Amino acid sequence: SGGSGLGLSIAKAIVEAHGGSLHATLPADGGLLIGITLPTR
Repeated sequence: SGGSGLGLSIAKAIVEAHGGSLHATLPADGGLLIGITLPTR
């Protein structure tokens, strides 16, 4: 709490610059899961 909300946006830009993707899901039991997929090479 109290953050500016830029962290996820910055992380997404970095991951995409490396050819990857970032995705988020909302589990049924609450919370937030964030996944990152990066190519091996």
